[in-house]
Amino acid sequence: MSNLTSSESHTWEVIQEHYERIPKITINELAELAHVSLSTVNRTVKKKGFLGYGEFRYSINKKKQSDSSGFSAEVLASIAKNEEELLFTIQNISANDVEKAVKLIDEADEITIFARGLTINVANELLSKLQLFHKPVNLYTDPKYIAYYAQFINQNGLVIALSLSGENHEINTPLSTVKRRKGKILSLTTNAESELTRLSDVNFIGYKSRLEVNHFDLDVHSRLPLFILERVLIDAYSIYRKRKSQSVDC
Repeated sequence: MSNLTSSESHTWEVIQEHYERIPKITINELAELAHVSLSTVNRTVKKKGFLGYGEFRYSINKKKQSDSSGFSAEVLASIAKNEEELLFTIQNISANDVEKAVKLIDEADEITIFARGLTINVANELLSKLQLFHKPVNLYTDPKYIAYYAQFINQNGLVIALSLSGENHEINTPLSTVKRRKGKILSLTTNAESELTRLSDVNFIGYKSRLEVNHFDLDVHSRLPLFILERVLIDAYSIYRKRKSQSVDC
């Protein structure tokens, strides 16, 4: 344990003391039990060789699992994966970035959404909710349309680009055009070191677990982090609009 800090060593001791309870408690509950942050818990288990708390908890469940089919173990892995993505996506959200994003949306004369693949499901929800605020907004999902309409976005326009990896060239290449035309770009992604984040003015970064429970030759990765980011963004914008309206009435 020499590579652990004092707070991490304390966390590991608490984990050992309550080892039998770990499969039944969330990372929030463990953090409260140890009087440390979620980040400290996550760093501790990572230094012990796990990808995160979700995988650590799953590994304990797996050791206890007597189901020869392995089905229950897979279900537990799925639960742990979703819990990890939910908690750490929320933890990653910066209030400062939320405020910047909300102002970009409110000040934009026109909003354009770019998305591909299964991320289109998130984009459709974002589109529908922005329309409720009577914002002029369009969604483009075909690479040819994305490239075409990128040519007409100016400094008064905003592009909201959604991409799990942040490395989709069918989105990033047109965004370079938007950048040259001085258009604003807001990204929702799970890759903080991507081409998309480098192109964007404001970034919403979610957390994607590396624990994979689906094994297909297709892009079926969870969009849960993007859905969470989108919902936080819309909730924040709703609050902003309400307060703005109240201040005008006063």
